[in-house]
Amino acid sequence: MFDNPFVEDALEHGPVPLYYQLEKHLRSRIAADEFAPGVPLPTEDQICKEYKVSRITVRRALEGLQRQGLIERRRGLGSFVLENRLGINSQLTGSLTEFLAKAGSLHTANLGLTEAAPSSAIRKQLELGPHESATLLRTIGLLDDMPVAYYEIWLPLDIGSKLPGEELDGHMPVIRLVERVAKARVTRAEQTIEPGHAGEEAATHLHIDAKTPILHVQRTYFAGDRPIELANVRYHPDRYRYAIELKG
Repeated sequence: MFDNPFVEDALEHGPVPLYYQLEKHLRSRIAADEFAPGVPLPTEDQICKEYKVSRITVRRALEGLQRQGLIERRRGLGSFVLENRLGINSQLTGSLTEFLAKAGSLHTANLGLTEAAPSSAIRKQLELGPHESATLLRTIGLLDDMPVAYYEIWLPLDIGSKLPGEELDGHMPVIRLVERVAKARVTRAEQTIEPGHAGEEAATHLHIDAKTPILHVQRTYFAGDRPIELANVRYHPDRYRYAIELKG
């Protein structure tokens, strides 16, 4: 069922985490219709043997595919490819350096830096323990003194507790300060963009109604295998445009 001549050389040991390479490889096979919707994927043990990776690597890759809406994991039954009935999941790759350079055009205003209890979903994203607290940083992104984006940024406590509060106002992206504090370089980021509503807190700072439709962006930054920042961003609908250039 999993006889693929390219599997053996699919993954390489290097700066890109194995689970991310595996996730990308499985995603390409799903896109090529190798696995039919509703039919179980190979078991975790089968994937471990074929790709010569650990069970932890396989589970993290499958979790990534599940977050993207490509598969459904059923307890005791396995993982199944979902039929694409609810929309299109587009996977695009870009330069993190270029993205952060553009992000520096916004002026960041610090609204508060506190220790808080994250939700179970945020704990999972940051790989925190079940009772582990985290640092919550709330900021507003301004362009020409006009609010463009409202940020709720979650950080592991060992990193967030060391952030220099006096440097959180300015044009430097928060992740660059996080890199300095963590003494680690961001190697990649995962981002999802979905429609949503502003909500009371974001609406107050963006000067819009709480029920106003907005773009909700969730962005997770990784240093190696470790997630070091999770940012939930709500953008002002009249002051933010998301444009992508696709080259042939």
